[in-house]
Amino acid sequence: MRMPSDQFGAKPAVLRCSRCGKFVGWEEAQVQVICSCKPHIDLPPVLVREATDADRAAARELFERDFGRTRIVAFGEVMDIDQLPALVAVMTAEPSGALAYRLHGDALHIVALATDPMWQRSGIGGHLVAEAELPARRLNLKRLATVFHQS
Repeated sequence: MRMPSDQFGAKPAVLRCSRCGKFVGWEEAQVQVICSCKPHIDLPPVLVREATDADRAAARELFERDFGRTRIVAFGEVMDIDQLPALVAVMTAEPSGALAYRLHGDALHIVALATDPMWQRSGIGGHLVAEAELPARRLNLKRLATVFHQS
């Protein structure tokens, strides 16, 4: 179903496909109709772990999809996400989400959080943030800090 571009007044600057993550122009956008016939969807369990060397390529792809790059500005500094420790969330065989962080003073700084479009709104981000608390507690850090990014 195509929607007239002036149907709702103000247009968002960027539209993104919720399935594949592709950027879509306003004229190409389509409305997805969802009913409430099945309010609960059974999802596979989420396993969160420290990223291994084998996970790095998938995590990089997630960050590049969400941010358009892997060098970002966070906490007033330019950081390369590839050089930071990371956690990955796995729901099937491949990482479904990734969280990059750094240890700084008495805090663990969450530098970037990315989720595969297929698994957005499934709780992966919450699992990653909750799991990031573990190394912070293990190191007796007093704070967990994050910044919001604009991609």
